[in-house]
Amino acid sequence: MAIGARAAQDEGVAARDDLEEPERLLWLAYARGAWVDLRPGGAAGDPASWAADGPAGWAADGPAGWGPDRVIRAEVIRSLLLGAGPGEPGAAPAVRLRGARITGRLDLMGATVGCPLVCEYCFFEEEPRFVEASTRTVRIVRSALPGLNGTRMRLDGILNLWACEISGVLRLDQARIAGELCVREATIGRPWGGASGAAGGASGPAGGASGPAGGTAEPAILSADGIAVEGGVDAARLTVRGPASARVASITGSLDLSGARFTCPGQRALVLSNAVIGGKLDGRGLTVEGELRMHNARFGATMILADVRLQNPGGVALSAGGLSIDGGIFLTEHFVAAGEIRMIGSRLGANLSLAGASLSNPGGLALDLNRASIGSVDGAELTAEGQLSFAGTRIAGNLDLDGARLEAAGDRPALAADGASIDGSVTLTRVRARGEISLRAVRVGQRVRLQGARLDNPGAVACRLSRAQVAADVFAIGLTAAGELRLAGATVGGDVLLERARLRNPGGTALNAITLRAVVLSLELAEPAQGLVDLRHASIVILRDDPAAWPEQLSLEGLTYQALEPRQPARQRLRWLARDPRGHQPQPYEQLAAHYNAIGQPAQAVSVLYARERSQRRALPPLARAWSRLQDLAVGYGYQPWRALVWLAVLLGAGSAVFALAPPPPLQAGVAPHFSAFVYTLDLLLPVVDLGQKHAFNPAGPEQWLSYVLIASGWILVTTIAAGAARVLSRR
Repeated sequence: MAIGARAAQDEGVAARDDLEEPERLLWLAYARGAWVDLRPGGAAGDPASWAADGPAGWAADGPAGWGPDRVIRAEVIRSLLLGAGPGEPGAAPAVRLRGARITGRLDLMGATVGCPLVCEYCFFEEEPRFVEASTRTVRIVRSALPGLNGTRMRLDGILNLWACEISGVLRLDQARIAGELCVREATIGRPWGGASGAAGGASGPAGGASGPAGGTAEPAILSADGIAVEGGVDAARLTVRGPASARVASITGSLDLSGARFTCPGQRALVLSNAVIGGKLDGRGLTVEGELRMHNARFGATMILADVRLQNPGGVALSAGGLSIDGGIFLTEHFVAAGEIRMIGSRLGANLSLAGASLSNPGGLALDLNRASIGSVDGAELTAEGQLSFAGTRIAGNLDLDGARLEAAGDRPALAADGASIDGSVTLTRVRARGEISLRAVRVGQRVRLQGARLDNPGAVACRLSRAQVAADVFAIGLTAAGELRLAGATVGGDVLLERARLRNPGGTALNAITLRAVVLSLELAEPAQGLVDLRHASIVILRDDPAAWPEQLSLEGLTYQALEPRQPARQRLRWLARDPRGHQPQPYEQLAAHYNAIGQPAQAVSVLYARERSQRRALPPLARAWSRLQDLAVGYGYQPWRALVWLAVLLGAGSAVFALAPPPPLQAGVAPHFSAFVYTLDLLLPVVDLGQKHAFNPAGPEQWLSYVLIASGWILVTTIAAGAARVLSRR
């Protein structure tokens, strides 16, 4: 029931003598909790027009032009709230007022109020004061206030400031609300109607603190530090023009910030540090110009920040170090952040979703999740201008950046996850990265996927997996890397597949796999690597490659493998070994020979070892090189002993022919045995052995010099055969 301006009859209820007509109406309505509607038309007015009869619909002069028939003194309302008004049996007293201009200060500091206060479409010339008051429901909606001070108030019910225009400060520090808090669609910090203050000359809240138009900004235009709400907070489509703070807030229900807007460029726009929220944070459509700070805040459910705009270029857009959330965080649906997202040491019970988000902090960190603990990270189609950092992060599920676009400036990696522990997979398929992808010393419980990725960091490291521990596989099929792909010291429990990959780092190292441990290493590249492929001291079970894509430079010293695919004859693999830019290295030849022996091709193994000796000769000093060449010619370093027989046959035939034509005379006539050119030549060629011919005859002239040559040749042949045999036996 509402009492309009025409219902002025006294219904037998006593009223104060100093009341004006609107105040008299309110006094009469209080006993029954009835509405007093002072707007033109009152309760009989068109409800469709009431929405315009609020701060957003008021004319330029606004309530300043309202006549005395719409003015009520704050002291009258205070008297009624404190029980000065009459009561009516069977009714619940309350102050319910519409369309009034309230003059003076409604000061309830320290008071105990036993009935609700409800004001709609009202204008307060001075800020209401509820400091340390104990009250019931306070509902002030679609009204204009220069401020409201509810510091340490105790409220049993609902504090509702829906769609209010508060030009000064809303103070709720350490307030206790046993119900709900609603500031839905309210505007805080913007003077009503663009004027400097209320009618009557007040420029802001009483006490001299002015709103934004007054020139001096409050430390927090919305101050709710230490507030406790035993219910939810509805701040949907709230607008705050200045700093907002709810440090150490406690909310048992959820916090709704959907569509809200906080504007404080270059400063802390909204602070929720150390807040405890029992339910979820719904921030769909939230806009923050300035820093959103949530240090050590705790949320009992999820944080939804879909379609959010965080704007703090060159600074921190979201600072949430130590954040703890039992659910996940959803930075999705065109989430945009200009400035750093800082979540160092945060604890997320479920996922962090960045799918489709856009992060921008050129030259700095776009996302800092160092030492965080997360369920999974979904960054599919993420765009980041600035570094993504997961150093020391613990991820219980997957790190998925499929199709992400990453770009870093200077020496910063585009993605840094050094020392991270990821129980699931790391998915970097179709990633486009300008800058290093650093996964140094990362521990991955499943696979690392780089299929179709394009990594661009020319002259430096494009992807770093040094000392990484990957339980399953590293799939880099179709990878394109401009810069070094570094797998040095990595341990991979399965396969490392670089099939159809393109590795380009001219003048440097294209693939660094020093001491890599893997089951399969596939180097079936789409094209020869541009740069050194370094496999020194790697340990591979199966090594696959493509002869058509062998790099110009290939280091294989210390590499061990059990199988080579495809199988090729030694003459092909010897060209493979000859690509080491440091020259001859003996171990690769030994390893290749061992491989051929293991697969039952000893002849191929001998060819490799023979080639090893010939290759090694190039590095010897001149005398040693001459002796080595002599061993090669004589017996093929012991690997071709048939050469000794050939030389023996040649020398034996030549000597036999010469001595048959010019037999040497005997040393003692009648004592010497019958001369045989063949036996005599053979006796000269065989050292130590005496066939009774060489000491019985005395050649002279050219035949004498020939005998010397045959004796020397015999010693050389025996020595080289012995050296080669010893070399072969020592390897076996």
